[in-house]
Amino acid sequence: MNTRKLLTLASVTVLVTAAVVYGGPLLDRPLPQDEAQALVTDAAQSGDTVALGRLAHRQCRSLPAAKQQPCYEEFFVELSSGERVRLALGALTVLGGLDSRVALEGHVYVHLIGIRSWQPGRPVGQVFSSCTGLFQSGCYHGVIQAYLTAEAGVDSARAATLCDVIEADAPGRWLRFQCAHGLGHGLSMIHNWDLPRALSECDWLNTDWDRQSCYGGAFMENAVASSPGGHHAPADLLAARDSIANADHTEHEGHEMGSGPPAFKMRDAADALYPCSIMERKYLAGCYQLQGGIILNRVNYDFEAAMTECDKAPDFVRHECYLSLGTNSSGFTGQNTKRSIKHCSYGNPDYQPWCFVGVAKNYVDLTAEPEDGMAFCREVPEGKNRQQCFVAVGEQIRVLHMTDAPTRERLCATAAEDGRDACRYGSALIPPPPGLPLIPGQP
Repeated sequence: MNTRKLLTLASVTVLVTAAVVYGGPLLDRPLPQDEAQALVTDAAQSGDTVALGRLAHRQCRSLPAAKQQPCYEEFFVELSSGERVRLALGALTVLGGLDSRVALEGHVYVHLIGIRSWQPGRPVGQVFSSCTGLFQSGCYHGVIQAYLTAEAGVDSARAATLCDVIEADAPGRWLRFQCAHGLGHGLSMIHNWDLPRALSECDWLNTDWDRQSCYGGAFMENAVASSPGGHHAPADLLAARDSIANADHTEHEGHEMGSGPPAFKMRDAADALYPCSIMERKYLAGCYQLQGGIILNRVNYDFEAAMTECDKAPDFVRHECYLSLGTNSSGFTGQNTKRSIKHCSYGNPDYQPWCFVGVAKNYVDLTAEPEDGMAFCREVPEGKNRQQCFVAVGEQIRVLHMTDAPTRERLCATAAEDGRDACRYGSALIPPPPGLPLIPGQP
């Protein structure tokens, strides 16, 4: 039996034990505030993430749907203080297993944990390194948001060197991506969701790789914060609770967070490709990589209709739009492989492979475990879609293990036999094998 199965069985045992101690999740009523706080204190001291996750569920699940998210947010604001990042992330993992909506919206909650975890005076690199990749690494992004918001402002020198400072405590290409991506989130947030301004400040970064990572964070913040239940609510909650620096979040040299209406029109009901449709060419790849959620929201999550909208994108970034639909399918289905394969099998066959890329990369992004992407690709029917899927996992392996070629070789060896060379190519171990690279738009 492999380690993952052993851990799963252990987790089930713990959950069953907790059910006996704390009561069944469907029968218990919310505890009075003083009793709940006492349980939080005891569980936090003992590191009991199961008890904490179940307590959050117990306190919030009976509320009307519109009030459940603010209830969970308040719980994790309280829990994430001090040096309890891993404790809060563990509790959120348990809660996600009890509440499917939390599992789907987990990125918002881990952002909140990251925002709450950094306090002025704490080394930002150390706090950053205490995060994990849970729910698309939102904790890392939240730390950057908190750091930028609490400081007196951001200038080109601070922005350009921030990820170097963090990398000193949290080395690795994957973590550097989380920093630069989080910087895009933070710049958008401190400028009251002024997307063009955030993008212009991403241009301060020294390398194209860092800049593209930052663009993606800014576009993601725009998409998520403008959706129902997006990041505005956590920002307002944190402001009310004096979570970051100043209690009222008044201006920091012209910077605000969550104050008043957004400074930029975040969506356009008449244009499914907005804001990409008004962006400069250099921002288009980053924009279309995050456009899928906006498109799907507009077409009521009809993936075939969404691909029709992607087909209207400029041809040189159309594959990025397909990729974004794959990313969203992974989250929308709760990592249901069969449903994501069905979603990605719509649309133009010459762009379909990039939808599978989006799914596979998201599987790896969620856990930083290449095997999760491999397992998805093994289920994809043979052909270009399957081949490009393994290339994508190889690219993720390269990011995770940039300087360790033997580890990249070992991980790619676990791919299906017909995907090993594709993985090795994606991981920059070999030149393009026969049939690769695939060119978007070409049969």
